[in-house]
Amino acid sequence: MVTKQIKCNLCNSTNYEILYSGKTKDPKNPSGEKKAYSISEWNIQQPEKLVKCNNCGLVFALQDRNLRYYVDAYSKMVDKEYREEEQGRRRASVEILKRIKKYKNNGKLLDIGCATGFLLDEARRRNWEVYGVEISKWASNYAREKLDLNVVRGPLKKTDFPDKYFDAIVMLDVLEHLTNPKYALLEIRRILKSDGILYISTPNINSLLSRILKAKWWGINKFHLFYFSKRTLEKMLDACGFKVKKYKPHIRIFSIKYWAKRLKAYSVTLYRILDFISRIDHFGRILLGVNLHDQIETVAVKARKLDYLANSVTTKNKKVIKKNMKVIVVLPAYNAEKTLKRTFDDIPKDIVDEIILVDDKSKDKTVKVAKALGLEIVQHKKNIGYGGNQKTCYKKALEQGADIVVMVHPDYQYDPTIIPKLIEPIRAGRADAVFGSRMMKGGALEGGMPLWKHNTNILLTAFENVVLGTYLTEYHSGFRAYSADLLRTVNFELNSNNFVFDAEIIVQTLIYHFKIEEIPIQTRYFDEASKIKFLPSIGYGLGIIWTMTKYLLHIKGIYKFRQFE
Repeated sequence: MVTKQIKCNLCNSTNYEILYSGKTKDPKNPSGEKKAYSISEWNIQQPEKLVKCNNCGLVFALQDRNLRYYVDAYSKMVDKEYREEEQGRRRASVEILKRIKKYKNNGKLLDIGCATGFLLDEARRRNWEVYGVEISKWASNYAREKLDLNVVRGPLKKTDFPDKYFDAIVMLDVLEHLTNPKYALLEIRRILKSDGILYISTPNINSLLSRILKAKWWGINKFHLFYFSKRTLEKMLDACGFKVKKYKPHIRIFSIKYWAKRLKAYSVTLYRILDFISRIDHFGRILLGVNLHDQIETVAVKARKLDYLANSVTTKNKKVIKKNMKVIVVLPAYNAEKTLKRTFDDIPKDIVDEIILVDDKSKDKTVKVAKALGLEIVQHKKNIGYGGNQKTCYKKALEQGADIVVMVHPDYQYDPTIIPKLIEPIRAGRADAVFGSRMMKGGALEGGMPLWKHNTNILLTAFENVVLGTYLTEYHSGFRAYSADLLRTVNFELNSNNFVFDAEIIVQTLIYHFKIEEIPIQTRYFDEASKIKFLPSIGYGLGIIWTMTKYLLHIKGIYKFRQFE
């Protein structure tokens, strides 16, 4: 039974129009010749039909074969002519590596569809730690046995690479061959580091040559299942959580002899001229770089939007939601003698497993009250600040085996009774961090927050949302819950010891693409509660601006900050 792909891989629409319809010469042999598919083959039969999605514009093939047929053809591929062009392919690989070097100098590099491994070998010479994935038995064996490369044979979905493992991933003339490019890009996003680089090169269906030659254009063939333009490639990347950094013309580098053979089907005259030249002495071996402007070459990075891949079906290591997750409440305390007991009494003991108080060298009887309440206490020998207090809180909670860590200020401004609502998104696997927002549903002003502080909070939050591309209602709440996974991942120990710590850990959370949720909370402002005075508030605001500046410098590669690595 013939399986036809009629649903758009990008938008799932079934509304499309036919761009091209042709007849196959021999359905048993897509090349029209008595040989299997090869990369260098120049006379590959066109697909039966090309269609264009009327919703998103993606062009794709309606195939007359089950998709498994194409995978089998790739696995059986043997292409000796590919190896004969080794010198040109290596030169082209060096150009690709130069483009990547503008964003990444070295690290772990994965080449998907690496063929015989020429690009990987060039990358290894430039101090990259290289990995490859290749379906062809012949090509993968050559890469492993002749070049001693780490190449896995099979499709990407059969590999088991860890999350955020690679610094750079290359897909050179691969995306158009995939039976499900969207799935592959989602999987690539999982295994690419937060600041990693994705390089893609694929034929441009909207190029001038494509429009002139139409079905005769070499980019259209039986084994190309999807056809991208800049617009649809950018849409596909965006849908999979990537942002295009740059487009660049793609230069093909081959011998004159190779170019002559490729032109034979288009111009016999040009073929004869080049073929004649190639036969003179060693002219046929001379490399010729040509940019036909019919190939899209792009470098992309992970987008920073929170909603990407929150529930991705491709995530191999989906969080296993424990039935009995250990919840530890941490109390970063400083002069909380008068409010600590009220805070402690409101903490739901049936939900919370442990409570840890970290005293930042209080000048009152905070420690004495904490001991009377039976709390586990950590005492700083000197005052190190609010951020430094949080660092101790989180390290101690992780040491005690916490799955969820809840920070509650012991000044009784926040209502601990809603801790069950605060941790529910983490328990359900929807979020890695949950913030109690005083700005949702008017909780701040109703609770007595000074108007100047309320308005400043709104302005700073708006500024942070613009810089970070988020939509949080508040960045400055002191009532938060974090998953242990998040706290073990981000470098919170490199953050400030002051109040700006809260903003820095949010930036780290976003850089690592952890999911944030907010819940509305009420707050209480009263005489005994801790307060930040006006002048320190100005310093805090300047700290926020500097944190956002560091973030922009970091993601643009101008200057790298260790805390965001």
